[in-house]
Amino acid sequence: MEKGKIEAYTLMEIAVAMLLAALCISICYTAYGLIGNYFSAFEKKNNSAQLVLGLQRAMGRDIDQGRVLLRTGDGLEIHRDSSLVRYRFGSGLISREVEGLRTDSFVLMPEEIDFRFEGREAVEGDTVDRVGFVITLEKSGKVPMVFKKFYSAQDLFR
Repeated sequence: MEKGKIEAYTLMEIAVAMLLAALCISICYTAYGLIGNYFSAFEKKNNSAQLVLGLQRAMGRDIDQGRVLLRTGDGLEIHRDSSLVRYRFGSGLISREVEGLRTDSFVLMPEEIDFRFEGREAVEGDTVDRVGFVITLEKSGKVPMVFKKFYSAQDLFR
């Protein structure tokens, strides 16, 4: 080593190292943003699926436990032995009200709501044995839902 010379990196080597570091940082930042967006979309889709499954589970259980289902102006009444459950279908919302308890809200878009009894359309106040509707999800498409109630002769004569 010559006297008076200091061992160090040249200005060009430092510039190349800074360029490579900036390139790596920009790639990592872009990947982080993409993964964050994918996760956000997955979480939103998962929450919608949970709402649909929760509605399906609750409504199926209520209909199975109900003695009689009656059509109302804005939805359905399910008369059970000891309580009354009301389902109301609004734009962008399905609410489930249990008499004397809380109200559950399902933020879903119900469309093509159809109430039937023995194949014919049920009007307000009629008994219902089939409830059908379609739930529209934002980007996932449409989910058809159909619930059927099988009555005994004793249930129909009450």
